[in-house]
Amino acid sequence: MCDVIVLHAALAGQTNPDSEHALLERLPYAYRLGLERRDSAARSASLRALGLLAEGFLHLRQTALDPARLQFPDGGKPSLEGGPYFSISHSASRVAVALSERHDLGLDLEEVGAQGRSRAELERWTAVEATLKALGAGLRRSPEVCLSHDLATAEIAGVVVHLRSVVLAADCVAALATREPVVRVEVEERGQGIGDGGQGTGDTGQ
Repeated sequence: MCDVIVLHAALAGQTNPDSEHALLERLPYAYRLGLERRDSAARSASLRALGLLAEGFLHLRQTALDPARLQFPDGGKPSLEGGPYFSISHSASRVAVALSERHDLGLDLEEVGAQGRSRAELERWTAVEATLKALGAGLRRSPEVCLSHDLATAEIAGVVVHLRSVVLAADCVAALATREPVVRVEVEERGQGIGDGGQGTGDTGQ
């Protein structure tokens, strides 16, 4: 069994309003209200991410996810009662979710050229954000993250985090951070709609 699975999907294309509404209705009340206040594109991206989370949960546990078990603490890291660990990230065009039964983790993705940054700058920034997510720390602590030259590890307040790049698509840069080293990461691209299947895109394990 792999240490981490990463599911990702493009956000372009047809959405499934019925499936999105059904998922929205099953989310914790306060979080659902927050989503309903967002514009339709942002709300759809968040629901697509949660749909990927549900697919990953089914893959790991062979049972359906109850969205009501999701926890979204104010200013804290989202979690799932009883596990697995997960982390969500999305850009304007793509969304991704990393899940693991063994390792707490953080995932960040950015589009190539985002905010005028070069690919090298984005590789460092996604490593920083993934590190913060793995530790449940906010962006205000980004200056404290010390990256190794090869972006294999990061350190913040004496805590070492292990990093690796994740290949999702040519137009994005993604980084995965875990508290312990991982051996195998399975990456799969999924369909566009909530609940759609997808094709595997390879294994970044070594």
